[in-house]
Amino acid sequence: MINTIPAIFRQTVAAFSAKDALSWKEAGRYRSMSYSEFLDRVTHLASALVTMGIGPGDRVAILSENRPEWLIVDQAVLSVGAVVVPIYPTLTADEVAVLFDDAGVKAVFCSTAEQVAKVARLEARVRTLENVVQFEGEAGHTKARRVLSFVEVLERGADAAEETERARAELAGQITPHWLASIVYTSGTTGEPKGAMLSHGNFVSNALATTEVLDIDYSDVLLSFLPLSHVLERMAYYVAVAKGAAIAFAENISTFGDNLIEVRPTFVVAVPRVLEKIHARILAKVEAETPLRREAFWLAVEVGQFYHQTMAEYGRVPFPTNLLYAVSDRLAFQGVRETLGGKLRFILSGSAPLPAHIGSFLQACGVPVIEGYGLTETAPVIAINPPDRPRFGTVGKPLPEVAVKIAPDGEILCQGPNVMEGYWHKPEATREVLEADGWFHTGDIGAFDSDGYLRILDRKKELIVMSNGKKVAPQVLENELRQDPLVDQAMISGEGRHYLTALVVPDLAALETWAHARELFYHSTEELLAHPAVRARFDETFARLNSDRAPFEQVKTFAILGREWTPESGELTLTLKLKRRVIADRYRDRIEAMYSGPQPIVSERVAVKV
Repeated sequence: MINTIPAIFRQTVAAFSAKDALSWKEAGRYRSMSYSEFLDRVTHLASALVTMGIGPGDRVAILSENRPEWLIVDQAVLSVGAVVVPIYPTLTADEVAVLFDDAGVKAVFCSTAEQVAKVARLEARVRTLENVVQFEGEAGHTKARRVLSFVEVLERGADAAEETERARAELAGQITPHWLASIVYTSGTTGEPKGAMLSHGNFVSNALATTEVLDIDYSDVLLSFLPLSHVLERMAYYVAVAKGAAIAFAENISTFGDNLIEVRPTFVVAVPRVLEKIHARILAKVEAETPLRREAFWLAVEVGQFYHQTMAEYGRVPFPTNLLYAVSDRLAFQGVRETLGGKLRFILSGSAPLPAHIGSFLQACGVPVIEGYGLTETAPVIAINPPDRPRFGTVGKPLPEVAVKIAPDGEILCQGPNVMEGYWHKPEATREVLEADGWFHTGDIGAFDSDGYLRILDRKKELIVMSNGKKVAPQVLENELRQDPLVDQAMISGEGRHYLTALVVPDLAALETWAHARELFYHSTEELLAHPAVRARFDETFARLNSDRAPFEQVKTFAILGREWTPESGELTLTLKLKRRVIADRYRDRIEAMYSGPQPIVSERVAVKV
């Protein structure tokens, strides 16, 4: 049975040796590498690792953006029984030092001189570090050691390939499903990072189960742009390799739209934040059209949503609806799909809750969004929506061989071959989340609907406990707020208070378009945000939010902010989740003002025309 990452890779190479495996942008155009060439580089690097004394159990870090070398290093390190430690290249030298020291990193592969400079600043603090390799540029030096170029290491490995062949075969032969493959540090919204120990079996079981649900094959093309340090993108790469699909690398997030058109992928993995921006870009183009074209587009969206909803429920649609959808697709949706490359079969969304209206909108346009759910500790997928019957607002059904149950307090528990071995060097933290019989406590609150679809309500630790003892799930409110086209980001507060408040970051581009259409006069963004008409417009948003909720669940007042929250500014994690404590501390004065001011601005029950 094929149950390790190197075994799956070699099986795929045997079946698809001449087929394109990897492609990347170089000198203005995409270049490609076949699966046989991919294997050659992996073999040469594995040979070099053996000569460097790297073998079973040794930890090897990858400090790099997405690129072919990332995958080559991953496969080579795993093939000799060593352990991959992926590190986000956006981390500071001090942050990297903490992870290197905790993992006991013996070697690191860096993308650029900039990343090597981080290593140079931390190497005195990490006594286990012996080798530093740089993907780009010539070999150089840190204060303590010579930096090897990747080309040089591959050449060394090629020269030693014959003499290391037996050693490599013996190392690969001893790898079992429970062999440690990777230590993946959770980004975390609070507390110090914890290294989830993921085995070969964790990854393989998850990859094969995911391909079974999504029906991926050798003809597919993945455009990789989420960080490979994130376990969801890494799983997507394992899924592609398992089926002989091609993997193309986006240059960076800012060129993602252009790369979609150049690569024409059949699937991508995204987080809701990216899909929200795609949705906003499409809407901006629609708003620029004539009133008649706008009306026609939204009518087509209604037809598309009805078509897909009927297909999901009944498996067929009446002839008139089928005809209307065909016309709508040709006139309204083909252009939308072409801006996304024209060949997307689906977008896999994870890491955070997807606003249901965005999933429904993209599906109507012929771009299905498949929302899934998982954590770093579950390698990562726990549940995923069936492509033919997605249910927006849920994360679908558990993967084959993965068991999910809801604890009495509402927490989601998971058991299966995808669950981690534990946290690296943290036995107490492991016991807190992993029961002796294998049930993993996710920390998420959820529930199943009558058809077995799992719905995520909130993080257990993020539930707001008000002064009256009532509990509120802030993500539910925040997700609904973000369905308003003028709301970009939102955070609900109210811990220990007698009512809820909100911080709102508007979509400034959409807000300016809205203001222009109403001929509002303002000199600056600050004046626009303070304009009475803008305040009234957001009053309507919160009145709609409150209209069908109990009094304790209603947001009584809000503050409008003029700056987006980002990972760079520290308010979001690298996976784009809210760092609630950071935001609450940074905007403490604004929050306190909402509790010490006059009567709440938003009334409890307001009828608002939508």
